[in-house]
Amino acid sequence: MITLIGESLAKKGLVFTFYGGSNKCESCRFKRTCLNLEKGRKYTITNVKKVTHKCPLHKDGKVKTVEVEPATIRTVIESKKAYKGSTIIFRNQDCGDDCENWDICHPEGLYNDDKCKIEEIGPELVCKDGKNLIEVILSH
Repeated sequence: MITLIGESLAKKGLVFTFYGGSNKCESCRFKRTCLNLEKGRKYTITNVKKVTHKCPLHKDGKVKTVEVEPATIRTVIESKKAYKGSTIIFRNQDCGDDCENWDICHPEGLYNDDKCKIEEIGPELVCKDGKNLIEVILSH
């Protein structure tokens, strides 16, 4: 996918979360290119083009054209469902706000019922609720 990002952020390999645009974006002629990503999702820049455009919202006053793809996301799933290469339906873990693993159990960029592929399997996670969880890298 092609989109626009602030010139200072336009670096191959950068992972970012798209939060949407500003009200000022509504009248911009680049709106359809700049705001074409899904809100709340993480993306990785795979290529940076030479094309730049003026943008008053970015600190450097310019945006660059970049190619992006959905980023892989580190999270945890039940150990018994962890098979590299398999497809799962993602669900956030049911744990309280005081969980020391909250961030990995509720990763930014994934939503309940997302269809994901298990790219990598990592170590088991110690869960205070006694669940058998394992770290995984998911793509969607």
